[in-house]
Order: sequence, then structure tokens, then C-alpha cells
Amino acid sequence: MGVGSLSKIIEEDPYHRERENPSSTDLRLYLREVDYHCPLCGKELQSRRQKKATQQKFQIAHIYPNRPTMEQYMLLRCLERLGESCEDFENKIALCVECHQTQDYHTMVDEYIHLLMIKKRCLLQTALHDATNTLGLEMEIEEVVEKLTKLLEPDFAELNYEPVPIANKFTNQELLLKSKISGYVMIFYPYIRDSFRKLDGKNGFNLQILSEQIRGCFVKMDGISKDKFLVFSKIVEWIKNKTQSSSVEACEAVVSFFVQNCEVFNEITE
Repeated sequence: MGVGSLSKIIEEDPYHRERENPSSTDLRLYLREVDYHCPLCGKELQSRRQKKATQQKFQIAHIYPNRPTMEQYMLLRCLERLGESCEDFENKIALCVECHQTQDYHTMVDEYIHLLMIKKRCLLQTALHDATNTLGLEMEIEEVVEKLTKLLEPDFAELNYEPVPIANKFTNQELLLKSKISGYVMIFYPYIRDSFRKLDGKNGFNLQILSEQIRGCFVKMDGISKDKFLVFSKIVEWIKNKTQSSSVEACEAVVSFFVQNCEVFNEITE
């Protein structure tokens, strides 16, 4: 296949479009989705404290080339592409200058698939994050989280609880998450339950409404990803951000309470 033939194919392929420069808003989004570090080598691309995105340490790379070489076209033509066109946000990612140069001129199948999977993971993380952005959070849950951070072991001396097993919610491959949640439930469930009961009905707080809100958050995220560890982590992150808590563990304990109460995660069906 000659260069002329390749140019004709590219022109006729609706996925290919003229190169577009990202806006300043786009640059910030690209940096945020990779956590300000090159997803290939881990090099810092820009300080989080720097408000304006300046492309000194990073560049925006096309995952599927904007103008593939003959070799790239032949190797990649049957593989998955992200976005409706090569200039869509889904087909671009922030890389350090060195990794971009390597990726740009030496894209082989393995490198392409690796970068494509990284981008898909980034898009999934962003979608899960955005799923929680429109949800509020009752002030009372902040109070419970704050109390959890101040608890001492003697505070649990009077609490006896035999939890209902968190059965049929996790597969054999999800043992680590199941063990973590079961541990939180065994220790903290009665305290969190009683704390919410004391608050229920006061100052307009309604535990049922909060439970439905948490359930709505899970249903929305479950429609995006079936990765339970990722969903659990994102709900924990949501509560941590909303309550401004410095304790990830306290937020994990609260989310585990709602797992036990069946607001989060469905029973596995055969």
C-alpha cells in the first residue's frame, strides 16, 4: 500500500480529523484524570497547587495516532478506538514529553493496548467521581464520622453485636474487600447504628432518606462499573470529601454500615 493510498484511506475514515489544540480547560482535565503524573513512567507533570496548566513537563498525546504511519495503520486498524474521532477527549491523554515521543513514533500493538486500557480506567474513574458530584450529604453523617475518629477501644465494651453475614455479595475473587467490610461491620456497626438512631428525627434528619440517598449513589455507580472495590473506594472518597474528614478508615466504616444495611452492593444471583 503506497503513501497515496494511505492518505486516501485516512481521508475517507470519519474517525480521522484535523488536529485540534486542547483548551486550557481541557489541559486541566487531562492532568486531573492522571492525577498530575505521567501514567506510563510516574513522572510529575505539574504541581497540583499550580492553577494554570502550562505544558512544560507534559504533552497531550493521541492514543490512536492522528496521522498514523503505514506501519501503525496496518498494526492498529482492527483494534478498538476510543471516542467518535481521533480528536475527541477519549482518544487523548497527558504524558511526559519523553514518554510522548516514544509513544508517538514507536506505537506498536502492545503499547497501544496498554495506553488504551489506562485511558479507559481514567474515564471510568472520572465517571464514578462525577456520579457522586450531584449528591448532597446530610450533616449528621459528618457528625458520626467525626465521632468515629475519636473512639477508643473501651468505648466498645458494652457493645455486643452478632452481624448477619454479608453473604452472597462477594465472589471468591473479592475476599480482601469482603474481609475489610466484615471487619468494620463486626466492630463499628452497632455504634454507627445507634448514633444514627439518636440523630434520627432531629433537626429534620431522616435516616431513611439518607439510606435512600446512599442507595441511589450505589445504583448510579453500579451502572457504570461492576468493580466492587472501585465502587466502594469512590463512595468512601465521596463521604470523605463531603465531610472533610481526615480519616479514610472512619469513612470506610460508615460505608461498610450501609453495605450491611443493603444500601450498597446487591446479592449475587446464580
